[in-house]
Amino acid sequence: MPIKKWWWAVIIIVLLAGTVAIIHRYNANQPQTTPIVTSNKVRIAYIPVVQALPLYITLDKGYFKEAGLDVETVKFEAPNQIIDALLSGQVDIGAPGTASGITAISQNKKPNSLKIFALIGGDLNTTNDELLIKKESTFKTIADLKNKKLGILPGIQFRTIAKDILNKNGLTIDKEVQIIELAVPLQLQALASGQIDALLTVEPVGTIGQAKNITKELIHAPMVQYISNPWYGAVGNIAVSYLDQQPDTAKKVMAIFEKTIKEINSDPNNAKLHLKNYTPLDDTLIAVTPLPIFKYHTNISTTDTESLQKFFDIFQANGVIDNKVIAEQLIYKQ
Repeated sequence: MPIKKWWWAVIIIVLLAGTVAIIHRYNANQPQTTPIVTSNKVRIAYIPVVQALPLYITLDKGYFKEAGLDVETVKFEAPNQIIDALLSGQVDIGAPGTASGITAISQNKKPNSLKIFALIGGDLNTTNDELLIKKESTFKTIADLKNKKLGILPGIQFRTIAKDILNKNGLTIDKEVQIIELAVPLQLQALASGQIDALLTVEPVGTIGQAKNITKELIHAPMVQYISNPWYGAVGNIAVSYLDQQPDTAKKVMAIFEKTIKEINSDPNNAKLHLKNYTPLDDTLIAVTPLPIFKYHTNISTTDTESLQKFFDIFQANGVIDNKVIAEQLIYKQ
């Protein structure tokens, strides 16, 4: 009997050891997940233009602090710098005013890296973009820019826009029209000094130029007339990696932008006052500065998406990207 009991004990030990080994092997083969550590830290990039108004209101009214968010804002001068910062993880969110075309390019080169949560743009009745010339200029049409210098915002978005519009008017970029890339603060000075002959830009450059008696419009809303109506050249976007890592904080930030966009649309004259501390506009200029169209992702219509698609398509048509980017797939869905 003692011998039999001993053998039973050995069998039980062997079976237990085998079971433990099987469980260990099973667990080792399962995908290992890192627990999400919630953080209230968020880095938001922006360019000091009218299109970033939702951010200015949020900062002035302290909405981020109210939500318990620790926000770092990072100012850039060129549209492509924001997208580069988003893709490299230097920032988490591109405030409204971020270049939509470069967002599309990033989707082509690095799929599913960014999502759009807001659209900003203009139509024929809502001034957002303009092709400017000096007050004393005798240019009448875009064709008059042959052998001249055209100023644009830095980066591939405005270079592609300029190429597309010039081509549609029988002109070739670089060969017949020289492109000069200029940060927003330098644009009017360059036009006034003769460094450039015309300027393809966005608000508030046109308002300031007119107020200072420097500029007049050669073409009103050129992007709307030649690319899409409405034309959404700017967006609010967010890094998908940040959405995955900090979903709660990301949703809080986007909800705050939704709140400020509603404030702009319900009371634009009062909302404009927040441009003062972030753009080169004084009270007099703010009063006459037109605001663009602001739309949060929950209010984007089929027409809006189709217009955004037309804009995205010019990047493929002009050889900037190889494959078609579907605008609808870039829109953030709750």
